[in-house]
Amino acid sequence: MTQRYHNPFVGIDLLAPIRQRQAYDRYCQTGGSSVIDSCPFPRMVDLWFAGICLAARQGLRPIDLTKEETFKFHDGSVFESDSWRVQALMLIAIAVAGRVDIVNEPRRTISLANGLAAAGVPVVVEMIENGNQPPIWNLSDNIMELLRSEGTTG
Repeated sequence: MTQRYHNPFVGIDLLAPIRQRQAYDRYCQTGGSSVIDSCPFPRMVDLWFAGICLAARQGLRPIDLTKEETFKFHDGSVFESDSWRVQALMLIAIAVAGRVDIVNEPRRTISLANGLAAAGVPVVVEMIENGNQPPIWNLSDNIMELLRSEGTTG
């Protein structure tokens, strides 16, 4: 029996800057290609989430998307199949906002996540494009290098 968790993000828009639309279309399989070597992310939410994680890891500041033209690619209901992401987003929001009670503000949490993704996706794209291999391998190698340089792997 599948266990269901509360998802406070249902109905809240997941957004990205229009200026990043080409990256989402190019590196997500929802953009047309299903070849993982050239499109490492199955869904746009996966690239978005990778951007959040890298932004949080590198201490990047969230971009204020109220000052940018954006596109909606999904809403928080996408986390119904990945409930662990709900908890991850809450933990990242606590760390970035510096206060625990942000978990009671789902719209603010997703706004923060959207801003972090906007800051982090260019880093992900740079990793994808930095190297002489297909995108998935460039990304893998660059993530491993990042982890090695920060002394987090053996």
